Amino acid sequence: MSNGKTPFCKVPFLIAFTQSDNRFRDCCVKHPKLYSDHGQSFDKWWHSERLNAFRQRLLDSDEWPTECGRCQVREQQEGHSFRTAVNQWPQTNYDYPASWHIRFGNICNLGCWICDEKSSTVIFQHKKRAGIIQGNDTIEQGFQHTWPQLKSQVLESYQHHDTVTLTMLGGEPLVNATVIELLTELIELGLAHRTRLEFHTNGTQYPHKVLPSQHRKVWQHVCVFVSLDAVGPYAEWLRYGCSWPQVNAVVDALTKACDYCEIHCTLTVLNISQLTALQEYAQSKHLKLVITPTDTPQFMALKHWDSDLASLAVNPSHTQ
Repeated sequence: MSNGKTPFCKVPFLIAFTQSDNRFRDCCVKHPKLYSDHGQSFDKWWHSERLNAFRQRLLDSDEWPTECGRCQVREQQEGHSFRTAVNQWPQTNYDYPASWHIRFGNICNLGCWICDEKSSTVIFQHKKRAGIIQGNDTIEQGFQHTWPQLKSQVLESYQHHDTVTLTMLGGEPLVNATVIELLTELIELGLAHRTRLEFHTNGTQYPHKVLPSQHRKVWQHVCVFVSLDAVGPYAEWLRYGCSWPQVNAVVDALTKACDYCEIHCTLTVLNISQLTALQEYAQSKHLKLVITPTDTPQFMALKHWDSDLASLAVNPSHTQ
């Protein structure tokens, strides 16, 4: 169901995205995004007029939608984007998602400078004890309330597609019992060999139960993105609660067990001076380092640095 024109994109036809507020949305790269109404079921969202209208624009026009400018620019600069990657997927049945980006609540074992209570139970508990937050953790409560129905919808995807891609987000998915229970169930149901897994992890935990050393006999493909913003003691300072020796050991284990492993760095004024060491660490592990400047929180964003931007660079290559 492609018009063969350049801007066509499979993402809104094949991928479902969940939110921390239990709503659904469209593409993670698109801006501005479309969001489901509060309380709207997934089926109604997937077949909603707003989402279908955007899909139709992709089918009818040979012009790039303004909302898709990020992929357009990246393709012009680098020759590839999220759009081109998903367009390579073989699935052509657009009745139901072939991929899910699932935000599994906010359970996390770390409290990082760049994070907040929406993505970390550690930060939530600290803020609650300090009196900054009142009441219960509604993020986790909301997720647990909606998860049974969401899980049934995820399993439904296997009725429509030979291969299903699951992207696990948090919090920290590898310390989340719900994530481990889902993956264990997929193994028991004989669906693991039809599943491509993606983990976004802080690198503090290795999922021995669901990712044995011979995982290629279990899962079709495993991809892991390890979030690291520095190395050594500085990493421990930036990500409260982590042990660098443990992180280093987990990175080694994931690199050996997974089909693909990549290091992702969120760039702020707090860690730009550590880029050289992080770059050298990634090279020593033969891993690609992806650096993404942050816009939030504002006081950490490079663009809000109140001095000469050149003073932030510690290596000529960083001026880019």
